[in-house]
Amino acid sequence: MKYPTIQLTALSLLFGACASATADASESPVYDYVSGYYQLLDFDETETGINAEPDGFGLEFSKQINDFLYVIASYDDISGDYEIGNFVFSADTSVLMAGVGFKHSTSDVSDVFFEPSVVYIEDDFNGDSVDDTGFGAKIGFTHVFNTAFHLKGFLRHVSVMDAHTNSYGAEGRILFSDSIHGILGAEANSDEKLYKAGLSFRF
Repeated sequence: MKYPTIQLTALSLLFGACASATADASESPVYDYVSGYYQLLDFDETETGINAEPDGFGLEFSKQINDFLYVIASYDDISGDYEIGNFVFSADTSVLMAGVGFKHSTSDVSDVFFEPSVVYIEDDFNGDSVDDTGFGAKIGFTHVFNTAFHLKGFLRHVSVMDAHTNSYGAEGRILFSDSIHGILGAEANSDEKLYKAGLSFRF
């Protein structure tokens, strides 16, 4: 199974609406947080032959070290029943990622970033487990549109389980307060999409 990925779809309308206000120069992209979220994986049945909508949860951590460097880690777990023709099986996929992020401020409200990481994945198919360790890389930008909305866009590459996956995505950060934020995200490759929604706590 490929690394779970997420797509930009209907979220573009929400992002566009939130972006209409003028940016506040006193705000800056957020790098110190812990997030928890629900996620839903959607396969393109025409391309993959897989009929399934597994779901699960994820946790993400980020801590800024200095003006140019931060550390990142995440854990994702997605499980469900999969149907391929007349064959039905259950599967659980766990992904652990850890790495560093390098950022460069292009303005008071915009950063570009690069995040190399180590990726560990474990697949459990009907009780049979396989695992592998690979690498990932993510490049993108973060922009503060206003005091209530930040947008992150990115491209991701993951190489693990003898599979090389390229995807693109976006994540909106909605600031309910200085410390409590909402998260809406979407990412995709040619075969699958993954959507997520949750809460992020800034520290």
